[in-house]
Amino acid sequence: MFRPLFAAALSAPFLFAAAPLAAQDRVFVSGQDALVAYDLATGQELARFATPGVSADIVMLETGHLLLNHRDGHAVVVVDANTLNEVARFPSSTLGGTRPVHAYLSPPLQGRRVVVITNDGDESRTPPGTPAADSSALFVDATPGSPTFLRPLGEVRLGTGHHKLAFAPDRARAVVSNIGDCAAVLQVVDFADPTEPRVVAALDAAGIGLTGPTPAHPGARPCHPRGGQAGVRPAPHGTATDPLTGRAWHNLNGMGAFVSLDSRAEAPAFRLLPATRGWGGAAIAAHPTAGFAYAPQFAPREGDARSRGVACQVGQVALLDARADRVAAELPILADGPDCTRSLAGTPEAGLRTGYATLVADTLFLPLATLGAATTRSHGVAVVDVSVPNEPRQLPTIRVGAHTGHRDNAITGDGRWLIVPNNVDATISVIDTARREVVRSFPVVAMPNRVAVFGASGASRPSGPMPVAP
Repeated sequence: MFRPLFAAALSAPFLFAAAPLAAQDRVFVSGQDALVAYDLATGQELARFATPGVSADIVMLETGHLLLNHRDGHAVVVVDANTLNEVARFPSSTLGGTRPVHAYLSPPLQGRRVVVITNDGDESRTPPGTPAADSSALFVDATPGSPTFLRPLGEVRLGTGHHKLAFAPDRARAVVSNIGDCAAVLQVVDFADPTEPRVVAALDAAGIGLTGPTPAHPGARPCHPRGGQAGVRPAPHGTATDPLTGRAWHNLNGMGAFVSLDSRAEAPAFRLLPATRGWGGAAIAAHPTAGFAYAPQFAPREGDARSRGVACQVGQVALLDARADRVAAELPILADGPDCTRSLAGTPEAGLRTGYATLVADTLFLPLATLGAATTRSHGVAVVDVSVPNEPRQLPTIRVGAHTGHRDNAITGDGRWLIVPNNVDATISVIDTARREVVRSFPVVAMPNRVAVFGASGASRPSGPMPVAP
């Protein structure tokens, strides 16, 4: 049984102005050493919460309660977006899990919801072939009115992190990826009793063909969690579930392939799809009604040694067909849009790559991130028209502020605004999703990382639940 961890807030936020009406949209930006609330319309700073170091994912509940993974504090911070008060701060694990990064909100199941906090641990401290002692998933009650609302319920150990997660549409199942593990590349966790979550199935390296040299296949390579000359690193990273069929996908970054499974099945069967031309990836966006999903990959890219693309190419989108269970197409993504022919070689944009994916109505937004040195720069959000779901078509790229490294985004609850952080400029850009253009930008906390919104537009859409039809 899990020990109670709920604690009172450590300190009240420093208010910069009288709190506006609760209906007003507030954007919360996590950056270096602080989580800061701003008026989305004016950019005025409203409140600041101390989070020394770096934080990661934010989940915003419909009640206005925000859960922030304070990665460097190994804690979860809970803030009431209505009152701008910190209401709790508790450890992200009692099983030795550390460094909470991603967080996911489950679909409602029999009137209950949970937030799942995944603790990545430190992969370098886990010798290959040894079970991780610092990777876990913490389940937190997200059911308003529950006597344990916003309190931890239970926890389960995972394979070696980093982790991402996809839920089944209508049963208490989650498929979790372990980026540094060969014995448990993926795990299926049952949380019908969230106080005692348990692993009920796992995919090992043999299940994706990484068996090493055998008499029948002397050229086969083994799995190795670090990759390189020692073997192949599967590196699952990026996942989604189709709400119609229940088919879940995980992107095997290191192999350029996807694993699919029926998330509803009592005994899930994992299936490795044929490899694409690409590799890498960080997210998958599922269409709410069409049975397709869109999976950005880092390559082919211009100048890439492993999968060379055309001039200006910064990756591709793999089109996943849930009913046929296959990769149906691969759409090149160019830095400036479909007509871009300029070379990125020798420029700060040479490290551009696709990253996260956000689907709003018939438009897929891909905030461009970067690979490599911190001197690389991204100034764009790639845009794909999916009005014909099985024929995605790239549109002109939206120009935003300067950024390096991975890049987050948040969509307001009404779908009207896409919020994109720019960590080099220390600003955020607000994009009108219908007009596909920036309507305002304003300065925020240093090194903005994650964003979330609450107010008149509702709660910004969190990671995890099944997409719903507009």
